[in-house]
Amino acid sequence: MDGTNNETGYRALLPEEQECLRQGFALLRSGDYFATHDAWEEVWQGLRGRRRLFWQAMIQLAVGAYHLQHGNLKGCQSQWSKALQKCDALRPADATAVPEPLWQLTDVLHTCLTALATGEEPWPHLTAFAASEPSEAWFTFA
Repeated sequence: MDGTNNETGYRALLPEEQECLRQGFALLRSGDYFATHDAWEEVWQGLRGRRRLFWQAMIQLAVGAYHLQHGNLKGCQSQWSKALQKCDALRPADATAVPEPLWQLTDVLHTCLTALATGEEPWPHLTAFAASEPSEAWFTFA
C-alpha cells in the first residue's frame, strides 16, 4: 500500500511533513513569517492538486504578513488577495459543507483584507488565527 486515501486520492502526509507544517504554525504564532513560509514551502513542493493549492494559499498568508510587518501594504494586499482567490477556487461547487481549514483560512483572509481596506489593523485577526491550534483536519485536507 502507498498510503493513498481512496476517498480523496491523496496519500497521507508523512510524519516529518506534518511536523514541518506544525512547526510552521508555531513560527506563525511567534511572528516569524519568513520562516513560516520556509517551513510550509518545504512540504508544499511535494504536494499535488487541491492540497497543494491550499498550502500555497497558507504560504501566501504568511508572505502577506511578512510584507505587512515590513510596511509593504501593497505587497500584503496582493498576497492575501491571491490566497483568497485560491480559497474560492477550492470551495466545493455543490452545497457540501466547506472543510474547517478552508473556512478558517478564507475567514481570516477576508477579515484581514477588509481591515486593511477600512484603515483598521489586521494584526488582531491574524494573531487570533495563528493562536488557534490546528485540528487534524489541517493535515488531512485535500
